[in-house]
Amino acid sequence: MAAVVGVVVAGAVAGAVIAAEAGSNGRTQGTSAGSDHPSVSSGGRSGTGGTPTVAGTSRPASLPSGARTEAGLYAWVPPPGWQRVAESGAEVHYSSPDRSQEIVANATPARGDLLEQWEQAEQERRKGLGYRRIRLDRGTFRGGPAVVWEYTVMGKGRPWHVRLLGFREHGTSYEVSTWYHPDVEDRATRVYDEVKEGFTPL
Repeated sequence: MAAVVGVVVAGAVAGAVIAAEAGSNGRTQGTSAGSDHPSVSSGGRSGTGGTPTVAGTSRPASLPSGARTEAGLYAWVPPPGWQRVAESGAEVHYSSPDRSQEIVANATPARGDLLEQWEQAEQERRKGLGYRRIRLDRGTFRGGPAVVWEYTVMGKGRPWHVRLLGFREHGTSYEVSTWYHPDVEDRATRVYDEVKEGFTPL
């Protein structure tokens, strides 16, 4: 995986695309051509008028049905039937059966400004693979501040579409991302939205 300053999932996504181009890991990863900007504002967040919270914490009283906890840092509901690959305790990948899409989640200690870090990471992405930025800016996720990065690149001669969402809570930086082929655009964005909807910091 490519090392990217302060951005684990962003670096993992970019590194996966590079690996796909080089054919170094046998997994189809990267980004595709496709849609416009991702929707990153969804639902109510614990403590913002949404899910009830446990007293004194921002943790929801209950997790979504089928949720899986990762390293005690977050819980999410992976797509059923997808292959799981844990890069570390907190960084987890799920690949679709046809390898046309991958979903990644991670949690790291929050350091510095996330947008500035991703802008630095983008400088590496611009060096090849047909990188084309669609969006890299601040947004909101469940009423709180977030950063959204969306772009397309080439990997193994095919276009991929990458979408990354980053936000912070209680000193932890959470990142949820996906990359997929353009011919599964509708399914890919639906799956990604469902994963984000169930993503729960702990």
